[in-house]
Amino acid sequence: MSISAFQQAREKYRPANIKVLFITEAPPVEERNRYFYYEHVRRGDSLFLETIKVLFPEEVEAFETVKAIRREKTYFLERLQEEGYYLIGAVDKPLPGKTAAARTNLYRENLPVLMKEILQVARPGTPIVLISAVVFRAIGESLRASGFNVIHDDIIEFPNSGQQLNFRRKLRPLLRENQLLPAPI
Repeated sequence: MSISAFQQAREKYRPANIKVLFITEAPPVEERNRYFYYEHVRRGDSLFLETIKVLFPEEVEAFETVKAIRREKTYFLERLQEEGYYLIGAVDKPLPGKTAAARTNLYRENLPVLMKEILQVARPGTPIVLISAVVFRAIGESLRASGFNVIHDDIIEFPNSGQQLNFRRKLRPLLRENQLLPAPI
């Protein structure tokens, strides 16, 4: 089995000990050349940008533009790694043009593979945060019923299409309540 470009990029920044495992939608199509763990992304990248705003607000505020933050993406990926944050997709291949219902079915079908991946990268009790309504509805209860530590009972929206503020409003307090935020620098 060959390793995908997504897996290769992700593995480079896998923490030795994962403090929080984020699980989100399938990665974007390769032609878009953007992915959470790709170091050189010129546009989009809202999941990465909004995640670092939640986790490292003081550091992000030091930058005047998103373009300046993007120039330092490698630094922030290393910070995520150092702090123990890791992100994987509910599936590891793009699902272009699939409806929410079709993605839901694919995420459910892939759940046994995903569970194996979770156990390969994290400890059984590692806190898990599911990002996106589709992912939460598709696999949240099944993961919890299988003994995985999904730490929230409500949807955390994927941070695009105007949902960035909702993402930050829900994720930061969730991580604070569970004492999973990094210490400020």
